[in-house]
Amino acid sequence: MKKLLLLANIHSGKGIIEEQLASIINYYNVSEYEVTVYISQYSGHIEKIARERGSNFDVLVCCGGDGTLNETVNGIMSLEKKPALGYVPCGSTNDFASSIGIPLNIEDSYKKAIDGKIFDLDIGRINDKHFVYVAGFGLFTNISYETPQNIKNVLGYQAYLLEGLKQLTNIKSYRLSIEYDGGTINDDMIIGLISNSNSIAGMKTIFKNYADLNDGLFEVLLVKTPKNVNLVKSIITSILEKDFDPELFYSFKTSHISIKCSEEISWTIDGEYCGSYDKADISVMNKAVEIRH
Repeated sequence: MKKLLLLANIHSGKGIIEEQLASIINYYNVSEYEVTVYISQYSGHIEKIARERGSNFDVLVCCGGDGTLNETVNGIMSLEKKPALGYVPCGSTNDFASSIGIPLNIEDSYKKAIDGKIFDLDIGRINDKHFVYVAGFGLFTNISYETPQNIKNVLGYQAYLLEGLKQLTNIKSYRLSIEYDGGTINDDMIIGLISNSNSIAGMKTIFKNYADLNDGLFEVLLVKTPKNVNLVKSIITSILEKDFDPELFYSFKTSHISIKCSEEISWTIDGEYCGSYDKADISVMNKAVEIRH
């Protein structure tokens, strides 16, 4: 029998995965997999198990939200022998699943985790940490980890909108020095998104040019500091309409980007806080993980 490591965060989203675990294990057993199960006990637990035990298995299936997937990927990226990855999305927004086409229905997704098509996925790296689909800083980017889980459970995507409105009264600007494949930028910014996804914070197809998840390139969106408060509405409208006016935005593709600031900036990766840096060195690891979808 092939060996399968099942990692589950039963607190992700509304906790619906807990009642499905017996059905998931049964399906994998019937499919001739020997299943070992771990339930996340604390932040970082899934990453630890994936790193310490992942190379002993043919397949690793993680159940949870985008943060759970991030922990899993950070664990397996340290392995010389990486297991194939399956993902059962059950978080609040499930941005990555929406982007790659993994079903949001639990039964469909746990079946696809072993039966689906293989996709060689690009993985991002920011300093010493990996991310699956987005690294970001500035306005709105802290919403996913600062919004209480019970509010996200009740309101879903609307919770992000409500929390975002609160931040409009206190917009912070950063003076940045940026180097990327196409050149350099020195400017003031309020938002930065370096992404390998077509869905961020529940917004589908956020980038005008559809992101290719294994082309070795990031989609980068940098929002310039508005000259007056009236332009904030224009910026939000432009993001929703994917119309990135060069007067307000920088938008480009790159395989590497280095962002420096005179002060430390708080960064978010895959919806979770990852640290504060005065320099972020970000690169693509092309086709680094094999995932089924």
